[in-house]
Parts: sequence; structure tokens; C-alpha cells
Amino acid sequence: MIQVLIADASSVVRSILKELIQKSQKLSYVGESTSFDELKSSADPLKPDMIILDESFFGRDRINLLVDFCELKKLAALVYYKPDGIRRPYIKNIQFLEKPEFINFSSEKILEYADFLEQKILEIKRDILFEKHPVAGPFPTNPNQTQLKKVSSDFAGRKFQAVMIGVSTGGPSTLLELIKSLGQNYPLPIFITQHIDSFYDKNLITWLNTETSVPIHLAENNARALPGHVYFAPSDMHLVFCHDDIDGFHMLLNHDAPVNFLRPAVDKMFESAASVLAENCIAVVLTGMGADGAKGCRLLKDLGAYTITQDEASCVIYGMPKAAFEAGGACEVLPLNQIADRLWSLVGKARV
Repeated sequence: MIQVLIADASSVVRSILKELIQKSQKLSYVGESTSFDELKSSADPLKPDMIILDESFFGRDRINLLVDFCELKKLAALVYYKPDGIRRPYIKNIQFLEKPEFINFSSEKILEYADFLEQKILEIKRDILFEKHPVAGPFPTNPNQTQLKKVSSDFAGRKFQAVMIGVSTGGPSTLLELIKSLGQNYPLPIFITQHIDSFYDKNLITWLNTETSVPIHLAENNARALPGHVYFAPSDMHLVFCHDDIDGFHMLLNHDAPVNFLRPAVDKMFESAASVLAENCIAVVLTGMGADGAKGCRLLKDLGAYTITQDEASCVIYGMPKAAFEAGGACEVLPLNQIADRLWSLVGKARV
């Protein structure tokens, strides 16, 4: 029995969807929400397997909010949208469906649509849920996959000081896979800007600390970074850096204007790293919508830093890595399951 939670601002739509679900022998109605905030707070107590909701809950331009929510809660989603001629992205745990005029449904139409909805949800459960199609890895080894090359002599022996990672849609599971693969005792601090709202930042840190043995924190203003520790930009704050006579550099947080309409922004972090660390850092652009990070990644590469973009096949959304690659910002394009090995090789060590 698939546990389904309904989320829609319209009481009529919620009532009809509830009736449709209750007509099924394979679906179970567990509750409803009238707003995205209510949905976020009700997921834990209601424990749905999937949610049915309207795109207007989070806004078409902020799909990453829903993707991150579904990843953290291990949910699939059926998202209704009003026809507008705009193609929705393919996302591995979310399916988009044109919203019918529920208010005009006859009794016969309700019966007909109940069968359709049941089959659609079963299809999502079978083909999209995390157990069979994880949002990000671990990806099976492909025997024909190109082996990781040796680090270029231009970078061998470089005294790198930090790793910078930019990520958006699909980030939580992608980061979990990468951090777990990287393991403990990596000799550099790792800084991450993940596009995320205030509901998720502390939850994401808690979740990652539970799932990995790597120490993970929200970045703090004026704090010095420790090797092997991971630091996330807090929601609504840019993570940047400042020269430090003792440790070389330390973190700063600011509330400067959004960059690419985003705060925190990957470009803001990358451009600060370019100013403070220049060629002595490693930059990675992972899955995400849009082009944030592309400009900064190219700047870092031009300064001599080592830059990596995730390949299309292992991305949830091949937007940010594609933009960085097309901007000429990638020293190397790698699948997710090779990035940890590359990060270790760049510091002259095998992964432990």
C-alpha cells in the first residue's frame, strides 16, 4: 500500500484527490496540506511514500526546493501544473503532470481518473522512487568507463589549500555520495554552497552528519577551517574568504546582494576564492539548475586552479555543470563516482 499525502491550496481539489485515492486498493490517503510550509512540517508525522501537489506551492523557478525536500524525506512526488507551453525538467524522483479541471469532473470521470491516477502513482513508485533510481549514486561501475587519468604535471605537487563545491538541485543525495566516498581525514577543508532555503540548512547538516563519519558544519563568520571538515554556507548568507596571516585564510559570511538572484551564490564563493586563494584551490560544480558557478569556475581555471564539473549522466539536473563546462571552466569532466578519487589524487594521496 502506497501512502499518499495531498498538498493543494484548493479544498475542492484536495477533496477530489482524496476521493480518487480512497477508491484505490493500492493507495492509502494519509493526510493533506494547504501550503508548502505545512507540507514540510507534516511529512515526518504522516510518513507518506509520495506526495501529490501543485507546482504553485513552490514556484516553477524554485523546483530545487521540492527536489531537496523529497531527497531529505525520501519521497517521490507527482506535481500538477497548468499548461503554459513550457517544458518541465526530467527529475528522477519527481514526475510532472498537466492538471485537469477537477472541479468539472463527473462521477464517471472520477472513476475513470481514479484508475489513471492509481496507475500513474504505481509507475512512479516502480520507476522513480529512490530504492531503484537513487537521485545521485552510487552509480555502478561501467567496465567501458574511462579510467581516471593521472594528475597533469602542472598540478602534481601543488600545495592546494581548500576545495570549493557548488551545487543546487539534487544536491543532498549527490553530496552524501561524494562525502561518503571522500571519507575521513581528507587533508583540506571543504566549502560548499548549496542553494537551499532556511528550512533545510540545519536539517541538511544533521542528516549528513548522521549518514557520514565526516565532520560537517554550517560555516561561521570569522571562523578558521580545519582539514577534513566540511563547511556549508548558511541559507540567505554568502560564504566568502579573507586573508589570514596565521592560517592563510578564514571564512566570512555576509548578506551582500544576491548574485544570479541567489544568496548564497556559488559564483560569490568562487570569486572570493579566486581573490584569496587563486590557483591554490580546487573547485567542483555539481548537479543543479541554472548557471550559477559558471563565471567563477572559469575565473578560477584561468588563474590556474583545478576545476571539475560533474558529467551529465550522473547529474539530477545537468544545468550548472553544463554552464561551467560550456564557459570553458572545466579542467576535467567526471562522473560523480570518480570525483572523490580525483580530489585525493590532487593532494598526492590515495583515497583512504
